[in-house]
Amino acid sequence: MRSKSDLPALIADDIREQIVRRLLLPGSKLPTEKEMGEQHGVSRVVVREAVARLRHEGLVTSHQGRGVFVASPEDGRFLSIDDDALSRPEDYQKLYDLRKILESGTAALAAVHRDPYDLDQMEREFSRMAAPDVDAETYVDADISFHRAIATASHNPFLVLFITFVDARLKESISLALSRLDFRKTIEISAVEHRTILDRIGRRDSEGARIAMQTHLENSSRRLGI
Repeated sequence: MRSKSDLPALIADDIREQIVRRLLLPGSKLPTEKEMGEQHGVSRVVVREAVARLRHEGLVTSHQGRGVFVASPEDGRFLSIDDDALSRPEDYQKLYDLRKILESGTAALAAVHRDPYDLDQMEREFSRMAAPDVDAETYVDADISFHRAIATASHNPFLVLFITFVDARLKESISLALSRLDFRKTIEISAVEHRTILDRIGRRDSEGARIAMQTHLENSSRRLGI
């Protein structure tokens, strides 16, 4: 049983989970301290400390006289990479290697912990990627959102934050690399790989999901030259 000193952490965990699952969207306003206190059965002091933790993480921002608002998870302060650290092509290759490690394990966890809501989110983003008339900008956005939905399905908010951070910094390089390829042929191949990942997660095949994700990211790295 948790002590009273753990209550702020519990409240922060709950709000963080809602943010990474996009139940609370960037720009949306949090309930007041009084409302959240009543919702969780805790004092306003506890809520205030929980919000302070999230503010320190960069997940919420406070505006005097207006309230507390949700920030984008990709702007969180768990990690920080200066622009100079990504000044060479090999820097992006190393970041992509990190992505392979993170997302393969995350896919395996998603197969264990996913729920119907998670599968619906993955299906929605997959449909956006696989749409016959999808353009490059929409495809890249849906691709990243698909991978974020898998991370969310792991039910580990810290994995979501790390993966969101890494994918956001790779987005521009992925878009640039994609522009140099046969777009239609590339997304057709990618769709097959993404469908395999989704099917394995849907079947709760943890090892199959891990392998499918690893295979997809290795193939993607070769296709994009990253």
